[in-house]
Amino acid sequence: MDINHLLQLADSYANSCEQSLIKVAKIRKLPGGKYRVLSEKGKNLGTFNSKEKAKKRLRQVEFFKHEDEGNAEDSDKESFIDLTKASDFSFSAIMREMRKEADKEQLRLFLNIFKKEFDKGVKNKLNKPEKVALQNTVIKFNRKHKIKLNKKLIKNAAVSELGDAALVGKYLADIVRFTINRIPADRRQKAIDSLKKKFYTFNADEISQKDLPPTSSIGQSITFVKHVLFNHDSHYIREVLNNLVHYL
Repeated sequence: MDINHLLQLADSYANSCEQSLIKVAKIRKLPGGKYRVLSEKGKNLGTFNSKEKAKKRLRQVEFFKHEDEGNAEDSDKESFIDLTKASDFSFSAIMREMRKEADKEQLRLFLNIFKKEFDKGVKNKLNKPEKVALQNTVIKFNRKHKIKLNKKLIKNAAVSELGDAALVGKYLADIVRFTINRIPADRRQKAIDSLKKKFYTFNADEISQKDLPPTSSIGQSITFVKHVLFNHDSHYIREVLNNLVHYL
């Protein structure tokens, strides 16, 4: 097939799309004589001196629309590595399923990522480097090859990562006390007693059913830091933020 034939096919495709372009975008003639291409929602997609140039822009819009639809269809057909039968979120359990579902190249990639993440965890003296390494490995591997995991399994693994309940409770109590230090000393104990009652009456079953996306932790972290630093000296805040960034 020569280049001229390819160009003819491209022109034919563009012309055949022209009727459907109206559904996606439209051309509006402006008072000054120029032509503006508007999306279906009224967004300005370009202003041109002639109607022909505006039509050319319309063809581009339709082309990319079809490209996006094609990519979406391709992604729907993309194969997944099914790890939903893993008995628990541990390296051995995940590897058993990986050996069944993944090919050799995928398996090698998974192991390489895990080794790097595990070595990093050991170097940083993490409490459970193998758990953290596995979580990071799954995230990074999933960017290359899509995998399926049991949501309940992931949730239970995330909860188990909190560690001993007594230590977690102590850690949260320290955070709460640090936060309410903004309350005047003569009213602080009353506030603590009030919080104790509220925390004690929390519905544990209801909380356990809540499922927030992992990315929500970013917004929560930012909000928490801002609330702690509100109404302090700006130089002090800058020093705290610099140290926060350093230790993260």
